[in-house]
Amino acid sequence: MTTTHQRISRIEQVAQHYTDAAAFSSIEWLIYQRGSILDAGNVGYACREEKTPVPDTPIYRIYSMTKPIVSAMGLILMEQGRLHLFDPVAKFIPGFKRPDILNTHGIRAPAHGPITVEHLFTHRSGLSYGFMPGCPVGELYRKHNLAEDGSRSLAEYVDILSTLPIAFEPGSRWHYSCSTDVLARIIEIVMNESLDQVLQRYLFEPLGMHETGFFVANNNLSRLMPMHGQSLDEILGDPFSNPPLKRRDCEAAYPSNPATATARGGHGLFSTAKDYLEFALMTHYGKSRSGRTLISRKMLEFAWHNRLPSNLIPIAVGPFPSPGYGWNLLGRVMVNPGDAIHLTGHGEGGWAGAAGTYYWVDRSEDFVGIVMTQNLGIVSPMRNDMQSAAYQAIE
Repeated sequence: MTTTHQRISRIEQVAQHYTDAAAFSSIEWLIYQRGSILDAGNVGYACREEKTPVPDTPIYRIYSMTKPIVSAMGLILMEQGRLHLFDPVAKFIPGFKRPDILNTHGIRAPAHGPITVEHLFTHRSGLSYGFMPGCPVGELYRKHNLAEDGSRSLAEYVDILSTLPIAFEPGSRWHYSCSTDVLARIIEIVMNESLDQVLQRYLFEPLGMHETGFFVANNNLSRLMPMHGQSLDEILGDPFSNPPLKRRDCEAAYPSNPATATARGGHGLFSTAKDYLEFALMTHYGKSRSGRTLISRKMLEFAWHNRLPSNLIPIAVGPFPSPGYGWNLLGRVMVNPGDAIHLTGHGEGGWAGAAGTYYWVDRSEDFVGIVMTQNLGIVSPMRNDMQSAAYQAIE
């Protein structure tokens, strides 16, 4: 008979498999269920090449796991009546008033309707990313070096976006994009305060996320995990490739230095597994562990509902679909478990980062998982396998 301990040990076995195969230099996990930690640990090296040990409480570049945090701040402003899903984006940023659509044939035509705040939350704005294949708008993003230039402020970044065409009629498609960066800029405008200050006051401080922010203090740099992976050009050249593990310097695109770091909405945060668990739990309960309410129960219920019509499900980032998943106001959400390709549950949700970080929240099981690693642009089922290993361990 398989014991509970043996089932839990499968989580580490999965992580060990991927580091032994040199697909990742290290993998850390933190799994919570029903009020306690089900399992936690890490395997591998900070740098496999140099056999550098993983530091205590590693700090990671979490890339797009920044997005749910910014979206949660948007929910707080909605509760305050300072932001509405029906607000046109042009109300805050006039450059988005009459966007042109640039189609795949290179033809531009005006959009019929406005981009709304809801479109930003749900990636239906018409905005894109530079790494999206077959997207002329993405090509324009690359010409403006939007992804690789980390020196621009959020305001400068969004100002450039507002001058460029969009990829499709707002609301008509789900297309992963820099929509959350625009939402972040709106948050700054509404609050008349920088994004990092807003997140610090409304989320990081009350949640005790003292090691999460848009830079890494000098005395913590030894705990910043080195990046591995590919450049954007390499990823675009062959998105399905799995090249040998190699170190990559991403400081210019994702600066850690307090003097050069800038706050973005779609990426840019640094965090730890422990800190991110506090945020993920808040998206479950609406409260900090000390009992302080950050988002009301009814707003959380509202936010967790899938907002995509059936014809836009499943979501897909470029050529990579996520069967069974729709999208809510915080991130992905499982709406069709019968279509899923890994263990999950109805209503499970969360998101991921470009360097392999990942989290899930299953509110019905009171079950939260955080997976951290640093390998940019790799195509791997590791995150799904880690989630499946954690699910099979719960009673």
